[in-house]
Amino acid sequence: MGNQKSVWRLAAWIAFALAAAVPLDAQTTTTLRQAAAARGIPIGAAAQADEYGETDPLTTNGNYVNILSTQYDQLEPGNAMKWQVTEPGLNQYNFQPGDELVAFAQKYGMRVRGHNLCWYQQNPSWLAPYAATATAAQMATVLENHINTEVSHYAGQVFAWDVVNEAFTDSSPSTLRDIVWLDNPGIGAGTGTGYIEQAFRWAHAADPNALLFYNDYSIEGPGAKFNAVLAMVTDFVNRGVPINGVGFEMHLELNGYPNYYPSPAGLAQNMQALAALGIQVHITEMDVRLPVNSSGLATAADLQQQAQIYQDVMTVCLQQPNCTAFQVWGVSYNDSWIPGAFPGYGAALPFDFNYAPTPAFNALLTALQTTTPPIHQNYVVNSASYQSAAVAPGELLTIYNANAGAGPSSPVTGQADASGKFPTSLSGVQVTFGSTPAPLLFAGPGQVNAIVPFEVAGEQLTAMQYTYNVPMPGLSFANTVTLPVTSAAPAIFSLAENGSGPGAILNQDDSVNSASSPAAAGTEIQIFATGGGAVVGGATDGALWPAVLGSLVTQPVTATIGGVTAQVDYAGPAPNLVSGALQVNLTIPSGLASGPQPVVITVGTAQTQAGITVAVK
Repeated sequence: MGNQKSVWRLAAWIAFALAAAVPLDAQTTTTLRQAAAARGIPIGAAAQADEYGETDPLTTNGNYVNILSTQYDQLEPGNAMKWQVTEPGLNQYNFQPGDELVAFAQKYGMRVRGHNLCWYQQNPSWLAPYAATATAAQMATVLENHINTEVSHYAGQVFAWDVVNEAFTDSSPSTLRDIVWLDNPGIGAGTGTGYIEQAFRWAHAADPNALLFYNDYSIEGPGAKFNAVLAMVTDFVNRGVPINGVGFEMHLELNGYPNYYPSPAGLAQNMQALAALGIQVHITEMDVRLPVNSSGLATAADLQQQAQIYQDVMTVCLQQPNCTAFQVWGVSYNDSWIPGAFPGYGAALPFDFNYAPTPAFNALLTALQTTTPPIHQNYVVNSASYQSAAVAPGELLTIYNANAGAGPSSPVTGQADASGKFPTSLSGVQVTFGSTPAPLLFAGPGQVNAIVPFEVAGEQLTAMQYTYNVPMPGLSFANTVTLPVTSAAPAIFSLAENGSGPGAILNQDDSVNSASSPAAAGTEIQIFATGGGAVVGGATDGALWPAVLGSLVTQPVTATIGGVTAQVDYAGPAPNLVSGALQVNLTIPSGLASGPQPVVITVGTAQTQAGITVAVK
């Protein structure tokens, strides 16, 4: 019975681990695009077509095409999706420039970020005269129609939209700008953020799969404007308004490094405040303008200080799990908006007039290749329940990293050695708890499955260090997170490998328990779990347990099925499985209704997760 059960459980568990990982191709990093892909973060640039009748760089400028397509894996139309271009006449739409950019992105495997659906600038010439005599209801129809038409047109092609852009003033306290959608005459949504809320709801209705962002400048560091945006976002989240993120434009000026705005600490603080709400952050329009001479060139000293700012911002983004995209506002000095908007300034981007990389390019590459990625407690979960909590001796854990490229480029499954022990290193991945290495069952891009050493028993806290290589030659990262320790954290594996539903349970005849093969009253079932804690007589980390039922867990074990107490016949290590895998044998109580019944196991005072069922007849 034990051997058949063990083979089935181990095979199912490893199959899940392999399916959960997505391999990346190992590659030598030479571009921003490759370096960012290795870190699991999109990197993009604002791009243009011929939206204002100018020469189209996508069809006439090979250098422009080369930089945009090889250095970036995301683009955002700088102007081609704004009102002025997309609706030049009331209910008259022009999507040709935007369509061209989308086609370019699809050709080169790039994502498209939409910008923008509602702004106080770059509106068509007909809008202000129309608003002067329109009612609020008519203005609401105009805005709804525009958002619905444009978002529907690009549904499935644009992954994220800046729904509303720059709605708050630079004053302290920051207030909403006076625009036609708010008042004069507004859309009938009140004097507050009602028109913004309505824009988000319309955009979500038009494409429920698109990520929806509010975008603004001067909100990258603490201050009145960020406070106003945070208050709005908090309100939206609390009331279920469909908002997914906030765009930090990041238009910066040198102003003497290191006393520039925002400071890395201030930027991280603002990102964390939004993370607490479950809100993503995109760096959407970064450039760092410098004083330039008559040829548009900056001094070498200023370029080096600019490079440090780029590196600092990218570093903070990589260290904050909710910073999920990084984008610059233009491909090279040639198409930067800075000289036109700020005379005497320029040289703001990572590529110069000749499309050659500047020190900012090297700084971004350095940040992507050397920044230690974050590991947070909520990324360390029980492999059966997928819940994050205190860890227990022998518990099987799944450790996720915020950057999907972290770890081996291809999945690697741990194999027991000649002595029957699993390795503590897989393709450069190592996990330690304190000074004790953890046995590893699986390692892949962004995921590792490890076993908590039994040596943590009796501790209140343990420092877990996760060390791994990245798909860049010679580079490895290590990060540490402090985790609380508990005596037991039991959880039952599920057949669907999602932490709920039918449990990983064998009937008395070793058949898999299911609706078509239920267990009868009075028969014994075997439940497979983890997190039972220490066992009598101790256990060897990473070793396979003998093929017979042996020691018991050190704490009392009780169980219920369908709310009725079930007799516990055995609770201890699972024969033939790695130490840390728990087997609990229960006798099905009589009097239960046929069908799925909830099963709960209690080890000491800790219970297994809700939602696991056993089929009873």
